[in-house]
Amino acid sequence: MGGCVFCNIVRGVEEAYRVYEDDVVVVILDKYPVSEGHLLVITRRHYRGVEDAEPRAAAHAFTVASALARIYRERLGAPGVNVVTNSGRPAGQVIFHFHVHVIPRWHSGGPMWSPRHTLTPGEAERVTSRLKPHLGLVSEYLSRAGLGD
Repeated sequence: MGGCVFCNIVRGVEEAYRVYEDDVVVVILDKYPVSEGHLLVITRRHYRGVEDAEPRAAAHAFTVASALARIYRERLGAPGVNVVTNSGRPAGQVIFHFHVHVIPRWHSGGPMWSPRHTLTPGEAERVTSRLKPHLGLVSEYLSRAGLGD
């Protein structure tokens, strides 16, 4: 999958701000976020969309996304969080590698895919430093779901 940007990120060929990783997923900051803290939970193995993913890999990705949503809501004070995957171009999928968006909403209103901006190093540092102390919750969620080590 040499042409897949997410496969290249997983392999370390392309750079990304990594937030969390394990044997099944890599979590990165979206390069063009719709809100500060927009994350992508990417499977290490290439699946075109959620319907192609092995059930255990999909469950793992969504469990990680759920833990991240809880961190944003309960620990970092986001009033809302979108957790979504797009499958197929008509559904808004742009990169054809299964991934789950975790989008904290710091303000109410506005469209789901509000205007994007380019992630800056300063924003990346703010987000990663705010998330880092809470990432133990991800392992806890995976363990409780029977998906951890």
